[in-house]
Amino acid sequence: MGLILAARGAPLAVSGVMPSPLFVGPVASAPGSGFYSGPTPAAVAGLTGWWDAGALGSMQDPVGNTISAWNNVVAALTNKVQGGLPLTPYSISTDTKPNATLAVPRVNGFLGAVGSPDPAVALYGPTLDPDWGLVLPTIDLGSGVGWTLYLVWTRPNWRQGTIAVNDAPIPLLHASASGVTILQAGGPDGRGLTLFAGSQSALPITATLTRRHSHAIIIRHTPGTGVDIYIDDVLAVSGAINPLPASSLGPLLFLHDGTVQGSAQCWFHEAATWARALDQADMNTLLGCEARWVLGSRRGVNLLVMGQSNAEWFTFAGGALALAQGICWYLGAASYGATYLQSGNNVNPSRYSMIAGHPISNSSPPLFPPGSGSGTFLTNPGDGSDPSAWALGPDGIALEDYLTGAQALVPPADIGDIEFLLWPWSEQDSTMPYSNKALYVGSVLRLAALTRAMLGRSASALPLLMWSAIPYETDIGVQMVREAVADISAVSANAVAVFAAQTADSNPLNASWNPLTGVFSGGDPEHRDLPDLLRYGRLGAHAAGRAAIAMGLSDTIPATALPSAGLPASNGPRITHAYQSAPTLVVVTIAHDAGSDLLLPLRADTGVGFAVMDGGSPAAPGPIIEAVAASRIDATHLAVTLASAPTNTPANCLLYYSYGSTQMGRGNAVTDNLAQLTPPVGWDIASDLAAEFLPNMPLQATSYGVPLSASVA
Repeated sequence: MGLILAARGAPLAVSGVMPSPLFVGPVASAPGSGFYSGPTPAAVAGLTGWWDAGALGSMQDPVGNTISAWNNVVAALTNKVQGGLPLTPYSISTDTKPNATLAVPRVNGFLGAVGSPDPAVALYGPTLDPDWGLVLPTIDLGSGVGWTLYLVWTRPNWRQGTIAVNDAPIPLLHASASGVTILQAGGPDGRGLTLFAGSQSALPITATLTRRHSHAIIIRHTPGTGVDIYIDDVLAVSGAINPLPASSLGPLLFLHDGTVQGSAQCWFHEAATWARALDQADMNTLLGCEARWVLGSRRGVNLLVMGQSNAEWFTFAGGALALAQGICWYLGAASYGATYLQSGNNVNPSRYSMIAGHPISNSSPPLFPPGSGSGTFLTNPGDGSDPSAWALGPDGIALEDYLTGAQALVPPADIGDIEFLLWPWSEQDSTMPYSNKALYVGSVLRLAALTRAMLGRSASALPLLMWSAIPYETDIGVQMVREAVADISAVSANAVAVFAAQTADSNPLNASWNPLTGVFSGGDPEHRDLPDLLRYGRLGAHAAGRAAIAMGLSDTIPATALPSAGLPASNGPRITHAYQSAPTLVVVTIAHDAGSDLLLPLRADTGVGFAVMDGGSPAAPGPIIEAVAASRIDATHLAVTLASAPTNTPANCLLYYSYGSTQMGRGNAVTDNLAQLTPPVGWDIASDLAAEFLPNMPLQATSYGVPLSASVA
């Protein structure tokens, strides 16, 4: 963070405002911890109020019990000063109440907050309710008395999802009786903090304020001297005039100004009050309390989604937002979002990132023969040239116009948030012959490079997320794409990661499915079902989150805090060896990721997905022998029974899981037991976000067939 640092308590301005912007720059201050052991406001004498949402223990549910888990409804924040008044949720609506007030974890490092998140995301998640705040029933902030206020908050975004005030400043503290907003933060216009906004004594505190931030502010009033403001350890204002009457007893609103849609749409972390002006020694102690929090600019995580119809369904299912949310959780970032646009609605020029039926290049028969100039992101001129020299096709130009230039639809501020290219995209390309593998690899790298160039990024600064090819029409082409994706991701310089390593454990779109048996029927086999697409977004959070950490994108949670075990590090369990112990029996060895055992749910014990290619090669396949049964031998071995014995020697046979366009169906994959294990302390993504973010992980698809062996591993 480009924060102007000074010694604790040392002034930047003796009187008036500081001489230059205080809050600029992309990086937050030193990360905090859920195991803070420094001073608290209770260490400062004369404390009249202290409300803490950073940890459980001082928030009450609607029946007055102390809540014991995150994501529970909060009816009041208990005053930690005995006999003191609580903070309670505030809104002005009489007909439509805000969403529930929740205690939410991991908003600032491992520390939580209270707020009113909307389940629906407007532009960025979280979208916070525009009519929510907290109220302290009475406090005297008059000019004739001494007082000190302490507040820590997080703004995840500018206002969003409101009728008319998205661009308006936000109120942080509002004296209801006098109608004066004591502290106000600017909106997208770049203005910073203002003291006593709307009054004749309004005073700018900072010139600018970052879009997303966590800050701590101390406001101290000394009668006859005025108001001093400390922001994140720094004295920013000294001796400002307090415009309130000598006695101004009344309610104090936190994060609301009492108007329609008057919420700051921020998270509340902590606040404290004293009915006196703290002396410098006490002020230094209070400044030390801020070390509990990560203060400064905060990161947002945005994904640029490209592809064809399954990418469109992926976004519609919520998979892209779920993936971004999971990455946000890993990094301790403040917000998450996805950037994408379907073709057809923005023309002259056309602008979009997804278009149904269109592959990466016009090399995929039969719709787009080489030399055709329409309908693809890259144009193969059909002259045998290497893909590294191909130009953008019409879809690629529409993507460029969507992102850049005077006609761009994505604001520069959102462009700056894009952390990954996301391609849930393999359909039409997987109809190519196996001989086109090198061409496909080249086209992926070329389009990724051109897209990165549009955004002014290098490969290392903008990784690409791909999935293991979904089942689609042709076996050979699907296997070709799976191998290609594995090859591309194995080269670190390509900055490509696989976010979904098993996509055959899914149903066709809108298929009929029996969750008790795992049997599906009907549906559209060229598209994956919405629950599966959402599931892939959640599962992919682990691989993508770790890729983001490796890039150095951590926000409030440092890379050093990542646990060494207990969370998926390599997309779940994988096959490492296949021993043909009898003519029709293969003992499969599996290496675990974060799990410790093997499970065979629903139809997994029928061997669905396992198959052996009897001779031949991926380019010219031999007969495919499917399995008819599978059983657990021990925690790392399965016994797979084939329908018939291969005729070739083991070394000339390949085990697949699954082969080509085979559709195993939802819930029928072999999995590990991850959901039954206790996650590392502070890293319970299932409790923090949803149980579906940490399920039993499916056995990864085999990108390359595993040769059968005549010997035990």
